[in-house]
Amino acid sequence: MRLRSHLVALLVTLTAAIALIAVPAVQAFYVSGHQHPVNEPAGKFRMTGGLKGKWKITKFRIVQRAPVFKAKGEERFNGCIDLGRDGSCSSDPAGKLTFRFRYWARFSDDGLPELGTCAHRIVDASDGLTGTTGFLMMVDTPTGSAPGFKTHYEGEISVPGVAERSIPTRPGC
Repeated sequence: MRLRSHLVALLVTLTAAIALIAVPAVQAFYVSGHQHPVNEPAGKFRMTGGLKGKWKITKFRIVQRAPVFKAKGEERFNGCIDLGRDGSCSSDPAGKLTFRFRYWARFSDDGLPELGTCAHRIVDASDGLTGTTGFLMMVDTPTGSAPGFKTHYEGEISVPGVAERSIPTRPGC
């Protein structure tokens, strides 16, 4: 009976120690910025702000055309997460992220978005961003000049191994 009590105590202690060691510190970072068309028909864009790099639509499937246009697909980001908010990728984690997205929009008669929004979830990460998780929300709003809309994004991204770094908090409304 006494041996059994000691074994139980040892197992509880070992389990607690493993739990403390096995959980890496990860912090969610707020990111925001803009997506700029580079070659929209080819699905190529440039990201500025919290994400700095190239963005490409790799899969796109229309789910519904009316009354609300709906689509889904995958996209690939190749660049850095600008944790230093200095406009460069210096000392910032960089690599590739794959997103799955859902898109909803309403288009005018000339084919431009009157309003569009999409949700993007990270489903894969590689290179210096391996293990990264998170999501982005994007909104397309019309403009009076080419390309006819502006895309703003906001989201939270967790990058393993950078919990000790801090960046400014999200802006208020």
